Amino acid sequence: MNEQIETVIIGGGHTGTMSYYLSQLGREHVILERGRVAEKWISERWDSFFFQFPNWTIELPGYKYQCDDPDGLPGTEIIRFLQNYAHAINAPVRPGVNVIALEQLPSGKYVARTEAGLIEATNVVIATGQYQKPAIPQMSADVRDDVFQIHSNKYRNSNQLPPGAVLVVGAGS
Repeated sequence: MNEQIETVIIGGGHTGTMSYYLSQLGREHVILERGRVAEKWISERWDSFFFQFPNWTIELPGYKYQCDDPDGLPGTEIIRFLQNYAHAINAPVRPGVNVIALEQLPSGKYVARTEAGLIEATNVVIATGQYQKPAIPQMSADVRDDVFQIHSNKYRNSNQLPPGAVLVVGAGS
């Protein structure tokens, strides 16, 4: 094995929260992030995205969102908030590490196979979230070619849309 560690957190989701609590318990851990901290917020959110709840509600363990407008709605500032949180709690993040496979050894330990090598761990937390890949219904292939279709993870702003009416299909905010 290239490296041995108590807990590996495979990134995304609430890795900072998990790291905060593991650190409070004095537990050795590492966060493997395929991209950067807050990557999905950076690369897969539209320019005008805003949360649907006010700034004063945004808080992570040991860290509260600071702003001049507590009743306002946060937008892309959430990127800075998440990055600052990782720094403030000294989260052991390894950005740019892609986990290719996860295997359980006969001993009960796990091996995370990455492009950078192998990491053996007693515990593994998979915190990638449930929506890592776009779910595009098969029936979208039956839509006429002159109808523009774009998944929300590729949408940035209205300049991408052709003139005319817009229909948004799907779930979520």
